[in-house]
Amino acid sequence: MKKAIWFRSDLRTLDNEALYLATQSEVAPEAIFLVCEDTWQCHHWAPIKQDFLWRTLEVLNEKLAALGIKLHIKNIGKFSKAGGALREFCKTHNINKLYFNAEYALDEKNRDRAVTAVLENDGVEVSKHHGNLLIKPGMVKTQQGEYYKKFTPFNKRWRAILAQETDVTPLKPNPFPNINPEPLPNVSLKAQDSSDYPASEEAALSKLGQFVGHSVEVYQAGRDRPDQNHTSELSAYLAIGAISPVTAARALQQFSPEFPYGLPEGPDTWLTELAWREFYQHLIDFEPRLSKGESFQRETDSIQWRDDEKGFIAWSEGKTGYPIVDAGMRQLNETGWMHNRLRMITANFLVKDLLIDWRKGEAYFMQNLIDGSFPANNGGWQWSASVGTDAVPYFRVFNPVRQSEKFDPQGAYIRKWVKELDSVPDKHIHWPHEWLKNMSNTEYYPPIVEHKAARERFLTTFKQVKHG
Repeated sequence: MKKAIWFRSDLRTLDNEALYLATQSEVAPEAIFLVCEDTWQCHHWAPIKQDFLWRTLEVLNEKLAALGIKLHIKNIGKFSKAGGALREFCKTHNINKLYFNAEYALDEKNRDRAVTAVLENDGVEVSKHHGNLLIKPGMVKTQQGEYYKKFTPFNKRWRAILAQETDVTPLKPNPFPNINPEPLPNVSLKAQDSSDYPASEEAALSKLGQFVGHSVEVYQAGRDRPDQNHTSELSAYLAIGAISPVTAARALQQFSPEFPYGLPEGPDTWLTELAWREFYQHLIDFEPRLSKGESFQRETDSIQWRDDEKGFIAWSEGKTGYPIVDAGMRQLNETGWMHNRLRMITANFLVKDLLIDWRKGEAYFMQNLIDGSFPANNGGWQWSASVGTDAVPYFRVFNPVRQSEKFDPQGAYIRKWVKELDSVPDKHIHWPHEWLKNMSNTEYYPPIVEHKAARERFLTTFKQVKHG
């Protein structure tokens, strides 16, 4: 009898709690990954994310073989078939204990409960761990024993708990005599080329090293500038678990002996971003209704959103006539990634300028993002739409032109993605329509909405819900 690890969103060997524990025996464990393309499609997984995941699996397959662990791939289509597939797998390979790292969205939790019931009925022990978070859900609570609904107190308590985690030794699986890796089976995923993103745990660790060594100290100053490269570029790797947040946080310890306190501004701000990631994971765990398309602020589910398919298409294709919005959407469509400041600007525009349901934008992002992660994406959209917990106040409506002037002052980002505006001078780049008209240039799109009027429309609609 032996052990097995069920890989999901944890495609790595370093700081993988479930894998580490599964290798604490005299016999090499088996490993399995279940391809669930039907469920992934229901969850709006982007084709580029599926391709990135598959390429990462190919590298993981070789790395596990070097550790003496065979990776099995089963294409089961749907989560609902996981119990039967794992039951057969455990019987075939004489598995008496299965390890996995938890996922927190509702469908994933229901899948895991069903799998656990099936396997335990067969006498297979199921061991669940929390290897994809720094602090597991349930540990960060108020003095009243409730979960935090506001980020700032959550972050304070989260850091206090993190400070008590004194064991910083990296978790590395025990190696066994190496085996020859077998090619992965052919699986016809709806994939989009992700080759611009190196796919491996080593690539993620290299990006982390580059970021911590060269960029993190100016992260606070430059993180909102899409025309500059001050981001970690780790979001896609975190989304599929090619790197652990534990590994990421450990890299910041060099900046302060009192970690997570006493950090310089840049590393401290990046640690806060990791805390936001965990905050949304905890929220999804404690509030299953968020996985059902509900707003955290229940009263906002009665908002009468506009049915504006023409406006939605213009937004999704980057043809709104607002250069900064169009640049962001075109970057997303072309690369599968968008700068975080642009995610806020484009989301704010869809919801507050066009009065279109935030759920449509949430789904569109997931359908196109290489780093699509349901908790973070859902949390970000609810924040931008002012319907979530600790969300931006509803009366704070981004002016896309002001945002553009502030965060892309010379228009370098706009010119990169909106080629029609290549020749527009800096002083006109953020609102080029008068200049284009004078130049008889009709290549670019006219604005689909007048911001001031749209803002008033949104505020009126929201006030009716908030104040009756």
